[in-house]
Amino acid sequence: MLKTSKTRHKRVFIKIRELTVEQIETQISQHINGLPESLINYFKNDYEDDLMVVIEDLLPLDLQQKMEDEARSLLEKNALRREVIIKQSGNKPRAYDSVGRNAIREEGKYIPAFFDSPGVLKFLSRITGEEIYRVPYEPEEFIINSQNKSGDTHGWHWDDYSYALVWVIDEPDVLSGARVEFIPRIPWKKENTREWIKKTLAEYPVISRHVARGQCYLLRARDALHRIAPLTQESRRTVIVFTYANELDFNDASLTHDSMEEIYPQDTAQ
Repeated sequence: MLKTSKTRHKRVFIKIRELTVEQIETQISQHINGLPESLINYFKNDYEDDLMVVIEDLLPLDLQQKMEDEARSLLEKNALRREVIIKQSGNKPRAYDSVGRNAIREEGKYIPAFFDSPGVLKFLSRITGEEIYRVPYEPEEFIINSQNKSGDTHGWHWDDYSYALVWVIDEPDVLSGARVEFIPRIPWKKENTREWIKKTLAEYPVISRHVARGQCYLLRARDALHRIAPLTQESRRTVIVFTYANELDFNDASLTHDSMEEIYPQDTAQ
């Protein structure tokens, strides 16, 4: 009689190797450096048209998956509901679940590593044609937002700093709203924001984009009136928002953080 191997049906558990921050950066830089020059030029030209560009394949698939998983885990554990009217943005609404920077920095690995990456900064600088820096105000480094109820929105506004890189983790159905809407090359008139928004929307066409899961988009958010339109039915749009600065931001005495302080009091408290 043949003997049955005792190990034949033994379940084998393989622990997935966790990457160090240095290994994450190596993978990011190697991947970005391997992108074709023709693709970089395409991104540059597309960005120059509207000061916005949708980017695919910015990360290797395994790192992209790890960052998405981390975002969902942080949302499940730390999300707070934000429903506020922002005076600084002309009394426009914000309604979504969100995780602030502090929880992400303390508990995350892949999201902070992406933001801190010199390879990503170099890539963004090539696309925009100017030197890009990590934002100097820590609460704005990165946040996770999730619109998940009908009517959830991120109303019309301008950003404090020049650049937003927004990574889409969950995309809503294409007919369910939550599209990126913006008008480029429009400055923020802080002394009369509400009337300026009304005038701008009446006089300029709004560009509307549906950005798919796994894509990210770079927007010159300081110089574009923009919003995420309301969800029109029960669906979900989850994003990681990374904020970056340029030389103008470092030398702008009028730059304030009023909106961030109102939306994220836990992260902006001194």
